[in-house]
Amino acid sequence: MKRICFFPASVLCLFALSVAFAQGAAAPALAKVKYDEASRIKLSGVVADVQQHTLGGTCKAPGTFVILTVNGQSFELQIGPQWFIDELRWTFTKGDKLDITGWKVDKEGSNEVVVRKVTRGEWNLEPRDDSGAANWLWMTAPKDSGKCT
Repeated sequence: MKRICFFPASVLCLFALSVAFAQGAAAPALAKVKYDEASRIKLSGVVADVQQHTLGGTCKAPGTFVILTVNGQSFELQIGPQWFIDELRWTFTKGDKLDITGWKVDKEGSNEVVVRKVTRGEWNLEPRDDSGAANWLWMTAPKDSGKCT
């Protein structure tokens, strides 16, 4: 009579199940906001206010929002997590003149703009790429900043 060794067989079975489960599970999505080429916008204006509040979604880190006044109209610019801006040693101050490239958020009556690129004088900040993916994903967030993936 043959003896069957159950330990190697059970390990092999568990490995096969874990591989099958991992392939069936959805991979975590990168931090990406809905981008629509038709909503692309370019603005030039003056910073009226700088605010911090949560970015929403999976991002628990405080985000930087800039209120930009353009010809008497206000736009809320979603820049990115505060730690990203701090790491790059970028600041926003009332009265700064900014040129913005981004896209409008699809909300009725909203003047929110997700920022692709900020230009102040000769300085540029690019929080997102052309497809809307966050450029801070390659950086390691400080441990106490809140997870932002």
